[in-house]
Amino acid sequence: MTDGDFDKWVDSGCPADAAQLDTLLPGLANLDPITYDQQRESIAKQHNIRVSTLDTEVQKLRQRDVVGDGGAAAFEDVELWRETVDGAALLGNLVETVERFCILPEYAAPLMASWIVHAWAHDAADISPVLAFTSPEKRCGKSTAMAVVHALTPRAEIAANLSSAVMFRLIAKHKPTLLIDEADTFLEAREEMRGMINGGHNKQLAFVWRCEGDDFEPKKFDVWSPKAVAMIGDLPDTLEDRALVIQLKRKESGEAVERMRASRVDELLPLRRMLARWVAVNEISLANADPDVPEQLNDRAQDNARCLCAIADVAGGIWPETIRTALIGMAAMRAGEERKSKGVMLLTDIGDILELWKGGRIKSTDLVAELVAIEDGPWEVWRGGEPITSRMVASLLKPYGVRPERDAGSRFYVVDDLRTAVARYV
Repeated sequence: MTDGDFDKWVDSGCPADAAQLDTLLPGLANLDPITYDQQRESIAKQHNIRVSTLDTEVQKLRQRDVVGDGGAAAFEDVELWRETVDGAALLGNLVETVERFCILPEYAAPLMASWIVHAWAHDAADISPVLAFTSPEKRCGKSTAMAVVHALTPRAEIAANLSSAVMFRLIAKHKPTLLIDEADTFLEAREEMRGMINGGHNKQLAFVWRCEGDDFEPKKFDVWSPKAVAMIGDLPDTLEDRALVIQLKRKESGEAVERMRASRVDELLPLRRMLARWVAVNEISLANADPDVPEQLNDRAQDNARCLCAIADVAGGIWPETIRTALIGMAAMRAGEERKSKGVMLLTDIGDILELWKGGRIKSTDLVAELVAIEDGPWEVWRGGEPITSRMVASLLKPYGVRPERDAGSRFYVVDDLRTAVARYV
């Protein structure tokens, strides 16, 4: 039955027989909690069902979504590696593995590798940074990076088709590694999920409250689990503070990596088993660790770094120095990127455009077309994967004293005005 058929049934007012209910109940189970609470009484009355009975059947389906059909386990834990695992060698193996499949910026591979270990040792930490892959445009390798994380982390689950109701129950029961690809569009209309991700950063605060049953009894759900996201553009400020951000770019000619095919997952099973064994042996040491974190990082970044530094210290070898150097280097790179405001970024690219522009004016539409055509620029996917518009350009230029003028029904900018702003602010 399609979503449209389900909606027609809800609105029909016609009683349903048992067979029909078996078909229609999944639609109710997939409703978000607020919508279900608003409709449950009227639906039960329309179809001659007690509210409590309807709630029971819906809850059964929601529980089945979490644990799997027939009560089978939704996730299978890997068998521990039988031999002793050297932590330093394990991290080295992880770095080599992620670099087999991903083109990563400087410092990123060691941090990505240590975060993968963190996903296995998640309960030993108090703060859990979100692993975030961002890019200025499409086809920069975000999905590949997420596929590698999916193959190497415990109980990995892609959130694309999960409702918020199922998601917080899934996290509470199984503590999966939650992966959210295309997070810029996925989270836009899901305020509840954004709160779940932000709240899951701190172990002491990682819970949500929901009302359950006929009496709407408040129930506390634990949402403490490792989480990774991938998106085009910048992270929301609240999420960026809680994230380990890896900015991806399109690979250049001459750069080559292996394709992350489905068959690779089985090849990586031994590495997963090694991860499980090393964490099982060292979990207490990780939980009791009080690592020194680089003073060059801000307070929130130091919080995020603690679990990675603890892993590096327990692993030993080159990794205590390597991880701290990577954290400092990545933070410096991010700070350099952040110094350029959006307006300055725009003026910088406008300055490049005007070097080749002839004439004293440029139409708004022509300026937008030139911006969107810039290779590796952010303007083609400025808002949720869509190109920047003339209105957005005008809004960004306004604080710099540049406004479009109108002539014969078209908007244009005076080139000298643009050049003056470029000279003053870039």
